[in-house]
Amino acid sequence: MGSMTTATEPVRSIDPRTGEVVETVAEQTDAETVARLCAAAVEATARLAAMSFADRAEMLEAMAAALEGDRERLVDIADRESALGRPRLDGEVTRTATQLRLFAAVLRDGAFAEATIDHATDASPDLRRMLIGLGPVSVFGASNFPFAFSAAGGDTASALAAGCAVIVKAHGAHPALDAAVVALLRDAAGRTAAGEDAVSVVYGREAGTAVVADARIRAVGFTGSERAGRMLMDLAAARPEPIPVYAEMGSLNPLVVTPGSAERGAEIAATIADSVLLGGGQFCTKPGLVFLPEGAAGDAVVSALVERIGASDAIHLLSIDIRDTFMKGAAAVAASADAAALVTPSAGTGSAATPALNEVAVASLFGADELIAECFGPAALVVRYGTIAQVVDVIDRLPASLTLSVFAEDAESDAVAAIAAAATERVGRIILNGVSTGVAVNWAQQHGGPYPAASSAMHTSVGATAIRRFLRPVAYQSFTDALLPPALQESNPLGIPRRVDGRLEVNG
Repeated sequence: MGSMTTATEPVRSIDPRTGEVVETVAEQTDAETVARLCAAAVEATARLAAMSFADRAEMLEAMAAALEGDRERLVDIADRESALGRPRLDGEVTRTATQLRLFAAVLRDGAFAEATIDHATDASPDLRRMLIGLGPVSVFGASNFPFAFSAAGGDTASALAAGCAVIVKAHGAHPALDAAVVALLRDAAGRTAAGEDAVSVVYGREAGTAVVADARIRAVGFTGSERAGRMLMDLAAARPEPIPVYAEMGSLNPLVVTPGSAERGAEIAATIADSVLLGGGQFCTKPGLVFLPEGAAGDAVVSALVERIGASDAIHLLSIDIRDTFMKGAAAVAASADAAALVTPSAGTGSAATPALNEVAVASLFGADELIAECFGPAALVVRYGTIAQVVDVIDRLPASLTLSVFAEDAESDAVAAIAAAATERVGRIILNGVSTGVAVNWAQQHGGPYPAASSAMHTSVGATAIRRFLRPVAYQSFTDALLPPALQESNPLGIPRRVDGRLEVNG
């Protein structure tokens, strides 16, 4: 990737509605500062690891309160940098605070540590095992979720909960917001034993690359495009000591409407259209492929989709570059020999664009690469099929996705079972009679999938088990009780669930 340049350049905040520079936020972080921050993160990680689970939980709750307490100012900055609108961003602040509090609950529960004890027997020594933090983590946020998947988002919250200090790479689309959020997080951490260096921030692409390459960083959290995610994966793998990159990337998120459910054409079309248009179609869970049956029932759904999507006003996307990429992608799909344009997009002022909708027969879906590539923005591709068997065959051949949705009637359980069986091999979450754009923040959520939807199919970036990405196991053999971590001491001073001699003890 090359070495960092010595000259620094300004980091500017741009209004996507106009394309104008609003302010200069900082200078790109130089190599010396990156090295200093990485060293400070090592020390902060040691302090986090020494804190009790309860104290770490209180720190996360203080961070949540800080975000909510500065909600108005933060939403103003975020709207200016993202054009996502105040109502959406206000809700995202709440979601971000909810994520922080969820991981506080995970810490207080204690089961995440997987504390396991096997007492000594004639055949084996005393052996005790638990999960501990990996070490300092670098977090790369997403442009489309400037709060919930950025500086204070799920990667940061779960890493801090695991006891790992975080170095945030400020996103080029919202650097002013990341600066403001990190300042709040540092202040909250500074009032605990962790110290303010539990969270820090760097600016500029070269600085982000340097952080990932630094030997003191132990893992990376990323949300964004497959291209950028793969670049980070390759960089991390090329290190003398490779590290994991937990990347959540692009996704087609197929949505299937069965022949029976197509009879509810207007209702289902409205639900699908609203999901495609939500947030300017800039959700990683946006349904990009919509499978509709051939025949009159499917025709009615298509007509309703065209009417609703075609009536949409121009939407300001996250940046002019994203708008331009969206227009090129939509045009490439429409230009495919096998595709028919149903709604043609147009560009407006700043980053604005109107939606796109195209149609293709299921037999032609693999006729061109652009037909099975994510088009980030307010676009979808309708795929007309004749039989459920055709849909199942296509699911097996599509790139892996984060989600798959099925609209079906009760009498179509065989069709649902066949689709779900195929989807289980290709996605992380399957939705029945609903759309994929809602991602609840709770204990059971799974937000990930096989590559290229994510870099690891074993993990999630949303929900309580997201903490597992930033933990590793360590076992203590024949240790005296006083030398063991509290989670493994005989009296269970933390009162956490543990497996002792093969039996789960949930009440401490």
